[in-house]
Amino acid sequence: MNKVVCLAALAAALGLSACVSSSIPAPEVTMSKVTRGMSQNEVIARVGPPDRMRGQNGNECYQYALGKYGDVPFAVYFRRAAVVASERASCNLSITRATAGPGIVWQASDYAATRR
Repeated sequence: MNKVVCLAALAAALGLSACVSSSIPAPEVTMSKVTRGMSQNEVIARVGPPDRMRGQNGNECYQYALGKYGDVPFAVYFRRAAVVASERASCNLSITRATAGPGIVWQASDYAATRR
């Protein structure tokens, strides 16, 4: 019986150490993975799926919540599905509209766009 208790305690300790060792990278490390000209798929492959998306048709902003508690916002702006800018902030609708350029008409919803 004593061996069973010791094995259970050992298994619990190993399980907890696995949780502690899997650390979340610093926001600056994650942000440095995104460079100008990258495709949307490359950004998703390096950083992961965005927490929020604004825009449409490759003229979008991907917003990420980084940090241990998701308290560090990070925005990646795309034009024609390529990174044109990134910043440590939430998606700014006016920047998203500006990166879309002419030919995009924004609807009343912040999330929808249609081509002229």
